[in-house]
This record gives sequence, C-alpha cells and structure tokens, in this order.
Amino acid sequence: MALIDVTKSCLDSIRQISEHIEGAIVYLDAGCTESFQLMGAFPLFLDLGARAVCSSENMCALDAVADWNGSFESARKIVIMTSRLLSDAHRFILRCLSMHKGGHCCTIFTSISEVAHSAYPDSPLGPDAFHEYQSFLLQDYEELIENSDLKSGQLVDSNTKGNLTLEDEGWSRFTSNEDVPSLEASSAGKNLYGDSPRRGMVDLGQKPIVSVHHFPMILSPISPRVFVLPSEGSIAEACLSSEHEDSISAGLPSLSTGLPSDVDEVPPAATLTAHFLYHLAAKMDLKMEIFSLGDLSKTIGKILTDMSSLYDVGRRKRTVGLLLVDRTLDLLTPCCHGDSLVDRIFSALPRKERTSSSASIKCSQAQLQPGPSSLARASLEVQIPIGEFLTKEDFEIDDSGLSNSIEAFRCGWDSYNTASEMVDLISLSKKASDEKFFPAELLRGSLVSTKTFKGTPYLEAILDRKTKDGAILVKKWLQETLCRENMTIDVKTRPGFASKLELKTMIKALTKSQSSLIRNRGIIQLASATLFALDESCSARWDAFISAEKILSVNAGDTSQSLAAQISDLINKSAFAGSDGKKSGKKELSQGLLSFQDALLLTISGYILAGENFPTSGSGGPFSWQEEHFLKEAILDAILENPSVARLKFLHGLTQELEANLNKTKSDVTKETSTDELNIDDFDDDQWGKWGDEDEDEENDNKEQEYDDMQLKLELRDRVDNLFKYLHKLSSLKSKKGPLGLESNLSSDPYTNKGLLYKLLTKILGKFDVPGLEYHSSTVGRLFKSGFGRFGLGQAKPSLADQNLILVFVVGGINGVEVQEAQEALSESGRPDIELVLGGTTFLTPDDMLDLLLGESSYI
Repeated sequence: MALIDVTKSCLDSIRQISEHIEGAIVYLDAGCTESFQLMGAFPLFLDLGARAVCSSENMCALDAVADWNGSFESARKIVIMTSRLLSDAHRFILRCLSMHKGGHCCTIFTSISEVAHSAYPDSPLGPDAFHEYQSFLLQDYEELIENSDLKSGQLVDSNTKGNLTLEDEGWSRFTSNEDVPSLEASSAGKNLYGDSPRRGMVDLGQKPIVSVHHFPMILSPISPRVFVLPSEGSIAEACLSSEHEDSISAGLPSLSTGLPSDVDEVPPAATLTAHFLYHLAAKMDLKMEIFSLGDLSKTIGKILTDMSSLYDVGRRKRTVGLLLVDRTLDLLTPCCHGDSLVDRIFSALPRKERTSSSASIKCSQAQLQPGPSSLARASLEVQIPIGEFLTKEDFEIDDSGLSNSIEAFRCGWDSYNTASEMVDLISLSKKASDEKFFPAELLRGSLVSTKTFKGTPYLEAILDRKTKDGAILVKKWLQETLCRENMTIDVKTRPGFASKLELKTMIKALTKSQSSLIRNRGIIQLASATLFALDESCSARWDAFISAEKILSVNAGDTSQSLAAQISDLINKSAFAGSDGKKSGKKELSQGLLSFQDALLLTISGYILAGENFPTSGSGGPFSWQEEHFLKEAILDAILENPSVARLKFLHGLTQELEANLNKTKSDVTKETSTDELNIDDFDDDQWGKWGDEDEDEENDNKEQEYDDMQLKLELRDRVDNLFKYLHKLSSLKSKKGPLGLESNLSSDPYTNKGLLYKLLTKILGKFDVPGLEYHSSTVGRLFKSGFGRFGLGQAKPSLADQNLILVFVVGGINGVEVQEAQEALSESGRPDIELVLGGTTFLTPDDMLDLLLGESSYI
C-alpha cells in the first residue's frame, strides 16, 4: 500500500483540473500563493498550459499580456483560486471580471465547501451557495458596468482610476471600501469613441460564463506528512473562541473544562476546520475513525460525525484514525524554545508581509461582533537572504546590458499606467547602472517542501532532527553536492560538527555560476536559511531563552519562592538592559540579552510551570501575595522604563503617557546634573528678587506633574492587576484539564520533559487508557449501538492504536519540536507499520504565542 504523501495529493488535485488551467490566466490569492509556493506547484501550472499565474490582490491589465506558453491569441479563460470564503474574495473576483472583459469563461475554485459557506455565521449564502454566488456575481458585474457607463460622460484620462464607491461595486455587504479598477480603458489603452458623448464607454463584450467549484486541497505542506493551513486563508484566520470566562485568545481554543459549555455558539473556525478535514479525507480516499481530546476538538468531532453518511462508511476505503487535540491542553511547549532547527529557521528569518487587504477584509463583520473578527497569522513563506552571504566577486554575472534593457522596457511601457510605476522603473534603471549594484542583492530564497536530495525531501529530513544534527546533515548534503559538481573548497572541515565558516564557504562555491545556482537551488536555500538561523545575532537570543527556561524548570521543582524570585530577576535584568540600551543610543539589545517582552513570555512560562507544580494559594494564583507583589512591582518598573511595550493589548492607550513620563524622567536627571554645575557667581543682584515668584510657579507645576504621575501609576497598577488575573487563568490549565492523567512526566530528567503530543501518543500506542479521550461513533456504529445492539450485535469501540494510519490535528497550531517528539514516540512504540501524519491550524513560534496571548487577539 502506498505511503501517504500530502504534497503529492495536492499536486495531483491540481492536475485533475488541468482542462480549466490550460490556456487560462490563473489568479491566486495570498493563501493559495503561500500554499503553492511551499508545495512547489508553480512549475506544474506552466506544464499544464497556464498563460500566466498572477496575484488576485495585485492584479492589473498587463496580466493579459504575459504569456508563458507563447500563444498569440487573446485570453478567453480566467481561473481564480481562493482560500477564502466567496464573500471575502468577492471584490477581487469582481475586479478580475472587470479587468478582463474579453474573457468569456471564468472558473472560480474555493477551498471552502458549499455546505461550509451556508453554515458559516452571518453568511449571506444559503444551501445552494455556489449557484447563488454565480447569480450575485453576474448581477453585480452588470451593475458595475451600468454605473461605469453613467459616470463616463466626459473623456477619461488614461492614467486615472475609477472612483467607484462601495455601493458602485454592488453587493455592498460583501465588499470593503476599496475601489474597483476602472473600465474606461480599452485593451490598447486608447479612447475609441472620438468626440462623441459616449466616448468614455467601452465595448464590454458578451456576458461572461461563471462557474464555482470546490477545491479542498489548498494547504501548506511543510513535508509530505506535516501540514498546516494557509496563514491568510479563511480557516486559519477564523476565531477559535469567543470572549467568555474560559477563553484566553481568539487564536486559541477555550480552556477545556470537560463540562458542557455555557456558550451555545460554535466558533466559526470549528465549522470550517471540520469541513476541511472531512473533504481532505474524502479527496485522499480515506475513511475516518474520529477521536478527540479537548472541548473544541470534541465539537469539531461531533460536526464531522454528523457529516458522515452510510455511503461514506460503507465504501471500501483505507481507514485513518483522526485524533483532534486542543492547543490549550499544552501551551508550554510552543512557548518554549526547543532544540529544533526548523523552529530556529522560522523564528529567525523574516517572513513575507501580509497583503494590505487582509486586515480590512472583514470590516463588515467587525461592526457586528465584539472582539476580533479575524486573526492576522504570520506568513509561512520565509524570505531567505541569500544575497547577504555573497559579494560582487562571488556572483559573476554579465549585467552590462541590464541597465539598457530596463530603460528599453520603461520606454515601451503603455501610456495608461500610473506615474508611480514609471518612477519605480526609472529608479531601478538608475540603480542598475550604478557600479555598486549587482543582482545578488536582489536574491531572496524560500523553502519548498518538494525539494529533495536523492529522493529525500530536505524539510522532512531536518524536521525530525535537533539543531546540531540538522546542521550536520545540511553540511553533508553540501559536501556531496560539491563532489557531484566536481568542486573543491579550501577550508578545513571537522567531522561531527558544522561551523558557520564551513557552510558559508560551501554556499559561495555552489553560487559561483548561474548554472550551479539554478541546479542546486534547493540545498543552497536550505543551507542559507540554516546559516542565518545559526548566526550569532539570532542564535544568541535563542540560546539565552533556552538557558532561562531551564532555570525556570529547575526552580519549578523546588519552591514557589525560588521560582518567583527567578522570574522577578529576569524581569529586572530585561528592564535594565532595555533602558541601558536606550541611554547609550543603541536601537538593539546586546547579543544574548533578553528584552522586556521576552521576559513577559518567560513569565507566562513560569506561571504555567507554577500552576503544574504548586497548589493554588489564597491569592487565586500559584504564588503567595507577597511573592506576587514583588513580581507586580518589577513589571511596573519595567514598563515605566520601556514604554515601547505599550503595543501589548493590556497597555493600549498609554503609549504617549509612558513616553512622556520617560522623557520627563530623563530631563529631570539632566536638570539636576546641570544645576549642580552652576556657579553662584553667575547670578546678578537683580535676579535675587525674582526667585520667590519663580519658586511659587515651579511648585505649582510640580504639584500638577506629581498628580499626573500618580494618575499614570494608578492606571498602570490596574492594567498590571488585569495582567496577573490573566496569568492566574493560564496557571489554572492543570485544573482545567480535568482527569486527563497526562501531567506527570514520562522522563525523570527535568531538562527533557516532553510535550503533550509525545505523552499522548506514547499512551495511545502503548494501548493505555487516556482519560478524556472521546471516540465519535460513525453512522453505522450508532446504528449498531441503538438498534442491532439489542440483539447482541453491538460494535466494539475501536482503538486508535489499531489503525495503521493516524492523523493528528492540533486545533490552534503545532511547532517543530512537537513533530520531533511525535516521531520519537512512534519510534519508541516499536510499531513500524504505523504511518503518522501531523497537521495543525498554523505553525507556531514562541513569538507567535506571545502575540496570541498578549497581542491584539488576546482576551486579556
């Protein structure tokens, strides 16, 4: 039986729609772009005959000019692929139709199923969602044309955009206040009507043929058996919880209590996630046996069970055991900095910026619902600065004609494009002619899960390894690649160790020529990412975190006093480092020093550890009143020294006050210093008579300032008190878990404590009972239980360990350490016959967790 390969299944799904892609201009939204970038799908679109692949958020009329396959015929087909709800993508789809008036066939593929569209809260679409949307889209398209005709009474300047408002776009509840591109310009950028009153109108052609289809395989595969959801897709951006007593963040499930929820409303993300998993299994021809752990996971499991049918159960399909797990059952693992090379890479490298339209795409829902209407997840597309490791001499390329080529292209640019585009081209042309410019500066790489070395995917291999082992493996791949290219390097290498000098030298050797760079781009990009992550500027902070987390773990095994003292010490050191850096004029902290925000993340970890190790005291938290008082004072002083942390949600609205207070403190210190240096001989006799009045005015000003300072500190104390109430909620995770029986460490070494997934899989594969693990009966199972069970034909409850294929999906996200530990648990079980696939809502880094817990999406 063939092994499960999520990436291959996604690529096969694209091949199945080849008849739509051939000869079409393909538009992808940000979520699809991220997904197809990771799976390396863009060459496949070219092979299938796509004319061009463009961004739906940044479309322009010139998209029709680009043609990868050399066809001279005008484009007659448009394919739009989106990872969003049709209501969210509507304005882009409508803009696309208005941009390509000659395209008679428009095919729309969405990752959200038709049933999910109708079940989504506040959705304007009914049960027949796709057919309804087709009708609405064509109606809005006709209205847009009519409004455009009415506003085209005078000659339209070819360089201006149409000023159509929200109502002009039609279907106003589906759109934001962005403008739709103008319809005035013809395909040649010329006015076709001379001086007639209707000269602003254009030939709009015949009515387009629109069809909408479901395409479920839009996901972001990190390896063939590890995937997450696209960061800018509707599923990942949907809220996992609403604001109530047990919720901590919109991007995380509510705390599991094991009791019936008081909130009747199902979170939007639960519905979308259930439908995604159902259609993912159906597309891969799998039949699910569903297990869940955690309150939100149980809700998703029930939705999945209700979607199953006798037809689905009765077909001969391969069975997969689906295990749904709430992220909030283990918040400590993603908050900590583990020994994972992949985690280091995703934390160190800059990410692609989110599209500007994503932030406002749910503006209508934001007005209807309190709290965040959608989440801003970090993009999974890392940007590897390959050019930083190269010099002009290292990258030999003939760029003598580059300036002339850009200048020629600029001169041939169509007249109806905006002035800003012309300015960009002129600046690029000037930059190209500069002696200091060379193309290596423009090199940016990215990770692709399909890149392999002798059949082994790069990312899959390093996902299962720790930092040192992963770096050594990358070095080995570089050495074998150099041998294959018949290249030698003049650097001493040490076996069993990968130094930054060795990696950099081998990368430079492989990028000496363009042909070598193109052939070996996969290993070059991965090695450059590894080199960047291991650089001192990035690794020092990560190592400082590891050291601090080990100290917290050791103190958590001692007493609450020692743990509180350690947390307070970390906060004080971070506050001193931040204020000292500002006084010296440095924008960044010294290498290895943690900022105050880093100390807040460590405080969260410390409170979670305290909740697991110490009983709750009378103050409602794991520490005594005195211990917590010292922690509050330390955080209060640190905030006053670091007003930049006001971006955190619990300090919103205090930015100006904190900065003014810090500036006043600095000015007071400066005044005191200057006063001490004044000589009394500098004063004239006439000045002595004025001192009394000046002292009185100064005393009044000081009283007002003291009053303002007192108000600020009182407000800060209230905010800090709210922060600690929130920390108390996080420290109660152990009591909220109920009788899971997973809190005890399976390892006696305090430095190698494993996360929840390792403990959970170890118990399941060892066929131990897991309290709280719920099995969701299929349709046939419920039939046997309720009907045939009366005659002794009852069906035995299946075990997850009996499945030879297990899919673990963490609702809220996963990280690289958990992938390692899951594979380790599988290896230790002695069950080589089991295939394990891991999935999650998103890929989490410690910085992502800080943003979820204390940022905009937090319910603090």
